[in-house]
Formats: sequence, C-alpha cells, structure tokens
Amino acid sequence: MKTIIRPSLYGLGLTILWVGLASANPTITYHLAPVLVTIVVPVGSALNRRLRPATAVVATTVGLALAYAATAGLGVTEHLTGPSLLPSGGAVVEAVVFGAVGAAGGFVFAIWPRR
Repeated sequence: MKTIIRPSLYGLGLTILWVGLASANPTITYHLAPVLVTIVVPVGSALNRRLRPATAVVATTVGLALAYAATAGLGVTEHLTGPSLLPSGGAVVEAVVFGAVGAAGGFVFAIWPRR
C-alpha cells in the first residue's frame, strides 16, 4: 500500500486544481479532468512494476473516489454547467462516465505485465 501514497497525493492535487478551475469558470467543462484524476493513482503506482490485483483495486478506488467526490461537490454547487461531449446528460453525467473510463484504463495499466 505504500506504493500508492505519493500517486494519491498527485491525484488530490489534480482534484484541487480541477475544483478550483471549475469553480472559477463554471460554464467551461474540463472534459479530461475526471479521467486524469482517476487514472493518475493506479498509473503512478504502477510505473515501475506491475501491481498485484488487490493493490490495483485500491489504487483505482482511491482515484475514482477523488474524481467522484469532486464531481459531486461541483454538481451540487452548480459549477459543472458547461457543455458535454456525450449525446445526452450534462457535464455531471459526463464526469461520472469519464471517471469510470479512467478507472478501467488505470486498472488495466496497473495489472498489465511489464517486460
């Protein structure tokens, strides 16, 4: 678990940056922010070596929790009012979907064998 502490702090930093930018500019949608927040923890943890599946699940969950907490906070305070890339739903739905996509990608990267 020690391997996910520093990447978790990077994820927290990206979350704070995203919340700050979205709060200052609520009509601008930062489409890749949920993906980056979610993926930085498992990818950062697995840069040098493959993670055990249990550690990969924890790292992915930490990243996803950060992204969903920011999405919930920004959604409740109506700071996610910009356009969405999805055909239906708003920016909040987009952030939830993109966070899940980032989680899936981060988990696969974390457990993928290295050469």
